[in-house]
Amino acid sequence: MALVIPALVGAGVAVGALAVSGGIGGGEVTVIRDTAPANATTVAPSDAAVVAEDAVQGTGALSVKEIVRRESPAVVLIKATSKAGDGGLGSGFLIDRDGHILTNAHVVDGGTTTTVTFSDGTEATAQTVGVDTSTDLAVLRVGAVPGGVTPVQLGSSSGLVVGQEVVAIGNPYGLERTATTGIVSALERSIEAPNGFTIQNAIQTDAAINQGNSGGPLFDRAGRVIGMNSQIATQNGGNVGLGFAVPIDTIRPIVRSIIEDGSAEHAWIGITGRRLTPAMARALELGDRRGVVITEVVAGAPAADAGLRGATAPGADIPRGADLIVAINGTAVADMADVSRAVTGRRVGESITVTVLRDGQEKTVTLRLEDRPADLGTG
Repeated sequence: MALVIPALVGAGVAVGALAVSGGIGGGEVTVIRDTAPANATTVAPSDAAVVAEDAVQGTGALSVKEIVRRESPAVVLIKATSKAGDGGLGSGFLIDRDGHILTNAHVVDGGTTTTVTFSDGTEATAQTVGVDTSTDLAVLRVGAVPGGVTPVQLGSSSGLVVGQEVVAIGNPYGLERTATTGIVSALERSIEAPNGFTIQNAIQTDAAINQGNSGGPLFDRAGRVIGMNSQIATQNGGNVGLGFAVPIDTIRPIVRSIIEDGSAEHAWIGITGRRLTPAMARALELGDRRGVVITEVVAGAPAADAGLRGATAPGADIPRGADLIVAINGTAVADMADVSRAVTGRRVGESITVTVLRDGQEKTVTLRLEDRPADLGTG
């Protein structure tokens, strides 16, 4: 049996979800949403324990030492405790001076009291502003932020490349503000959210992530948050170089809707699609065109209202009669990961333009993004 680490591969949003089918070399393979036990030992960091300085690479890049010095105070230890007294430890990060903190939904799941500890030892009881299990996101708020703590800067996950250096800061096994380094190992991974939905475009990294890192930030070398560390694939419960972070571009609009409206909204246009392969392009006489073939359109969805067309036989090897999405907001798309980024990175109520190829002619339509129905996945 083997661990399956997938890429996004086609039409259905559930296709390509992280699948575990057994063990490798006799070890059992599991996917862990990495919350540490509540009784894990906590150890305060010391100057000697700070990771050695890296050479600064590229314009605007910071040394690892500088990122750790500057950003660690905004990374907090989160302890969620139930009425029975049990619970777990996780990580989180401060995003504004109003006291809003982001973490994973599974970190606070089941807890009746959530305590946040800052780097200076200040403890505060946090209120849960909102939770979105579809993206494994929770927004917390504390009443006051210690002086001298600067919120993190949110970056963008859209321009990431494989091989790019990253830094993770969190609380593995309660070891506060531990920094680890690595690279973006892969992009466009799909992982499963706590409610069974698929989180698309997850970032795979080999930066060491263990139980207790959940909810912590993944930084680029400019010190900007590009993702939230959420899951690991492992044989033994520890890090084996397969960590996964929810991209910040997916998180950002949901955080705004939770803070402003008290509920999570997910931008949605109501399609499933498949990457146009060379074989499909030849059969459909499309030459070297690239894009996403719409296989199905949900009735009443924004895509349907705009007149977009799905395939006459959605499951056929050659999906005939379908519109081919070639660009969104003027930016070319090559697969469903591109479509997902263009949609989920925006807020409900915004409008986007979708350019399709139909009967040999390009046609551009405008869609107003709607909130995804609760029983449907992304797309």
